Amino acid sequence: MCRCDERARGRATTFGERHSTRLNRVTLRCAMEDDDGNDHGNGNSKSKTKREREGVGEEADDERERERSTTATTTTTMTTTTTTRTTMEDALWRISTHMLNERKFAKASHVMKRLMLSEGESLERAHGKAAFACATNAMTPNARRALRGETRTEYEELFEVFAAFAPVIFNAKQRRRMDVYGLYARRINALFADDSFEFNKAVKFIQDKVETCAAYVEEDDDDKTKDDADVPPTPEGASEEEAKEMKAQFLRARQAEREAEIELRQIEEDTRVALVVALETCASMYSRPWSQTTIDMMANFFHERRAKFSQTCRDDIVKIWDELRKKKNIRQNAQGSARGGDMTTFERDAARVAGTAVSARGAVGGERLKDGRGESAVNLFG
Repeated sequence: MCRCDERARGRATTFGERHSTRLNRVTLRCAMEDDDGNDHGNGNSKSKTKREREGVGEEADDERERERSTTATTTTTMTTTTTTRTTMEDALWRISTHMLNERKFAKASHVMKRLMLSEGESLERAHGKAAFACATNAMTPNARRALRGETRTEYEELFEVFAAFAPVIFNAKQRRRMDVYGLYARRINALFADDSFEFNKAVKFIQDKVETCAAYVEEDDDDKTKDDADVPPTPEGASEEEAKEMKAQFLRARQAEREAEIELRQIEEDTRVALVVALETCASMYSRPWSQTTIDMMANFFHERRAKFSQTCRDDIVKIWDELRKKKNIRQNAQGSARGGDMTTFERDAARVAGTAVSARGAVGGERLKDGRGESAVNLFG
């Protein structure tokens, strides 16, 4: 016989012995109840009562044990969640300090992207303040820092990740500021593309953004002095203390509204400044022949809509537009045509068509017949 069979037989024998012993005890108890009669019945009742009390005690102990286990599990879950949130927030605050250092920005932005992409499910609104500090420090001392050639790619990739998580971790005020940062990091940096399609796409976005801007309105200084004048009268029956409290509450609400308006106006002005920077960036790349026509059209677009900008921005737009117009005139004059390389292919073809003779039959040629039949073609080509 194998050892497995021996062990199984041994376990069966042990179970049979225990079961037999239990039956003998029950039989002996029943016999004792028959012999002892009522006296033993009273004792048995006491024994049952004791066993019932013991059973109730055991159930109570089990219930308390389950409650302790549930409490411990809940506490562990809450502790884990709190620890994860605290750990994530601490990591973001540590990264934000390195964002201030331009030499450490490339490495810090790489760590920031990896952390947000790997722990994206753990990010929530509670992390918004620390994440916003990272973005703000990355744009310190000013947002033009994002246009540096050494870290241009890092800025574009980092703020692409910020844009993806913005609805989750940022509030409305922070999202408005992040939109301004995104103009520098994503949209203006896209203007440095070597591909004409990507360049034109970036220019189109900038022009669409200009279209959404409202006409600029100068702030009225009289609005700053209306806070006390517009305080509503105190209701009848109110005590002096209640009147003071109502006035103070009204002024606090008015001050909060005033601060919100100032913050919104500042966001709008910063957006306009960013758009002018985009135009300035395009003007700095005017030496690329394939982008000159698009840049000329962009300058005219801004110049026609300069009423949407503040006076300082208008002056910058007019200055850029005037400089580009002068460069364009130089390219189109006789000296520029002689050099050849200063004209775009569009301008070169337009000049060639403008100087081509048109025949009376409307065909391009040199017959120089002028009987009126070629007027449509002449008018078409100028």
